[in-house]
Amino acid sequence: MAAVSDPPSPSAKTYLRDHSIQLLRDLIWISLIAALAYTIFSPIDPSLMPQRMVVVVPLILGLLGAWWLIQRQYLRLASILVISILWLVLAFSAFISGGLQAPAFAGIPLVVIMAGILLGWCGALTIALLSIGTGALFVRFADLLPPPPVFHSPLVWFITYTLYLLLATRMISQIVTHFYQSMQETDKELSERKAVEQQLRLSEEKFARLFDSAPFPMLIVRLDDNLILNANAACREFFELSSDQIIKQHINRLDWSQLPSRWQAIADTLRQEGTVSEVEFSFCRRDGSTCYTQLTAEIVELQEGLCAVVAFQDVTPLRRANERLIELASQQEQLATLAREALASTDLNTLFAVAAEQMVQALPISGVEFIDVDIDGNITIRNTWGEVPAQPVPERFFQGLTVDHPGWSNLPAPLAERAADVAQHGAVMLIGGHQRLFGALLVYTSTALDAEAIFFLRSVANVLAVALERFHAEQERRQIESQMLQTQKLESLGLLAGGIAHDFNNLLTGIMGHTSLALIDLPPNHELQPHLAAIDQAAQRAAELCHQLLVYAGRGQRSLEVVDLSNLVREMGNILRLPTNRSHQVAIHYDLDTNLPPILVEASQIRQVVLNLLTNAIEAIGERSGSVTLRTGVASLSAADLRRLRLMPTIPPGDYVTLTVSDTGIGMDEATLRRIFDPFFSTKPKGHGLGLAAVQGIVRRHNGAIRVESTPGLGSTFTVYLPAAHQATPVVTTNATMPIVLRGTALIVDDDPAIRATLNRILERAGMVTTEAANGQAALSMLTESALSIDIALVDLAMPGMNGLELLAAIRRRMPQLPVLLMSGNAGEVTKDNLPLDHYTDFLPKPYRSRDLLEKMSTLLQRVAALRIHGS
Repeated sequence: MAAVSDPPSPSAKTYLRDHSIQLLRDLIWISLIAALAYTIFSPIDPSLMPQRMVVVVPLILGLLGAWWLIQRQYLRLASILVISILWLVLAFSAFISGGLQAPAFAGIPLVVIMAGILLGWCGALTIALLSIGTGALFVRFADLLPPPPVFHSPLVWFITYTLYLLLATRMISQIVTHFYQSMQETDKELSERKAVEQQLRLSEEKFARLFDSAPFPMLIVRLDDNLILNANAACREFFELSSDQIIKQHINRLDWSQLPSRWQAIADTLRQEGTVSEVEFSFCRRDGSTCYTQLTAEIVELQEGLCAVVAFQDVTPLRRANERLIELASQQEQLATLAREALASTDLNTLFAVAAEQMVQALPISGVEFIDVDIDGNITIRNTWGEVPAQPVPERFFQGLTVDHPGWSNLPAPLAERAADVAQHGAVMLIGGHQRLFGALLVYTSTALDAEAIFFLRSVANVLAVALERFHAEQERRQIESQMLQTQKLESLGLLAGGIAHDFNNLLTGIMGHTSLALIDLPPNHELQPHLAAIDQAAQRAAELCHQLLVYAGRGQRSLEVVDLSNLVREMGNILRLPTNRSHQVAIHYDLDTNLPPILVEASQIRQVVLNLLTNAIEAIGERSGSVTLRTGVASLSAADLRRLRLMPTIPPGDYVTLTVSDTGIGMDEATLRRIFDPFFSTKPKGHGLGLAAVQGIVRRHNGAIRVESTPGLGSTFTVYLPAAHQATPVVTTNATMPIVLRGTALIVDDDPAIRATLNRILERAGMVTTEAANGQAALSMLTESALSIDIALVDLAMPGMNGLELLAAIRRRMPQLPVLLMSGNAGEVTKDNLPLDHYTDFLPKPYRSRDLLEKMSTLLQRVAALRIHGS
């Protein structure tokens, strides 16, 4: 450490010199007073006054001159002058007193002491010798002075001794004061010195503590011999050495680092420039890891000599961070490459191969697997060793799973084994977007992955999620396009069916009407009765076929009611019995849920669905023995379930009542499954291809869906989903078996003459008077100008010119309470739901039987009559 020198302390001599001005002034005043007193009060012969003045005047002038020298700061000259004057006074006094008597002996020592103080030992010795010599001289020439008795007056002695006493007292007081103050100054100096030494010691201890407790490693190296004088705790810990192993050791002791080989250059730079900064070197720790540090040194002068204070900064984290930044930049570049591939690629295998390559390059991983969950909920496992065949996995197994989640054990093999292996030796990243799971990324590693690696894998998963979302969106788009094409096809078929049905139903109306009239006119045992009955049955089958065509096209008439599906299937037990002429045995099994919620449907159409599905199942069994199972139940479908089931058509999530028809028939392949709902497509030689098409149309109109599962050789399963009704409404049914008799006049408005003729005969046989109109204008004229009172009007909706709805509006403006029965052969476009029906207006679709017509007219007339009676 650096040596500390003591500050110089003032001596007693220096102190008196500093106070010499005051002493000289005191001496001058005392001498002046003594000279004046001696001159004035000493008795003397007047003749000797000149001699006395020769002595006194120079004395006074000398004292005044000394005063002047003091004022001009000529202290040494003033001191010599005052001492000389005092010497003369004392010497003269000694002569006057009769030789070297007491006053002289008392005065000369004082002058000698004062001279020693002011002029040193040499001055004191000189004054003493001069005093002795002068006294001897005055004794030798004493005869030149007046006789001594003159001077032995008491006053002179009193004044002389008083002056001596004052001077001695003053000098003793100054000396005592000086020594007292000198002692105080000495004590103060000692105290200050001790305080300085204590402060220095504390400073050294503080420096030692700060040096040893500094958070960064520090060394003190002597440059002469490169000896390490000190090393703080951080340095010892940094270099993994004890105090004995590093302190008082040569710098070459650190031979396991690059510091000894570079120290000489560092020392030379320190000697030249005084400082060195940011010198980086590396060394190997005991655990085998490499540490990087930066050296900063500065030269200092200590007690031990020229030294260097060396500080080290561990830059290993910074170096690792720089390396990590380079790795992150590389990972970002790899992510950009993957993102470009994700945007451009149209093949998942290629995309996954690129992603695996990028991850293997970026991370120390041994293998990568991708689990692709398609829109049906099935998975495909792709890895760096090949592709595992797809297998169905429920989507719920993936939701919210982590690496150590027990749900992984529920996955089917080999996925469960892979997930368990990854849980021990890697990471799992779920791939999803918009609350939808697309798959998972499984990474195998031999070492644990840090947070940056996990972030990189999550970024890869996000890129893959975007790509898979695009792929799935493309698949859904194709499905939607397929559904739109199917819808357009149905719309086209509906337009075609509607156009055909109008004319076809008009023809069937005439056929069925005339057949009914002929059956009524002929006797029961007439030979034409069987033929007419066959004609009527064929017409009914034709009407049903036309109705199925309209149902498939979504244009059939609807009359909804609340139905229990299990009861409906159970009531159809007799209808569902197999024909007795079958050579093979087909067993029908029922598994009907007794706690089903109701459904709001058209019961006849649901019966048609059950019958068509059962017929299709029996025909699929063929000539073999087999079984058919009808099962009802309840299903609560979520959005994920709907994506997995791929129902046709798509339906919203909710509660559904299900009807399942399973058979043990021949099953169907993929090509057949894609076409089973196409109209007129059939795999049976005698099939017309409208059975399943009608089923799909009915289900679609009831806001339901149908799912088909089939495996060639193992049979098929059809599952129908119908929305559950949360509130039941009562259904009122009426049956009439008695002949219907009507009274009044009916106006028949139809552009088809055959229809008008048929209606005329039916109504006349029922007891009514009829009148006809071929179009709306003619009918309106008859209503306003005819003398007949019209009781009911039968109006066809599809007429040229003024159609049925326009005629109805005109009638309501003139005759608001006239009963009007609307009829149409295009039941697909015209239903009760889109007609302005009220208490005075009703609707009857074509074709119809005569009894259906009469029942509808009777009900309408009775309702209107009741309203008139009650004044409504």
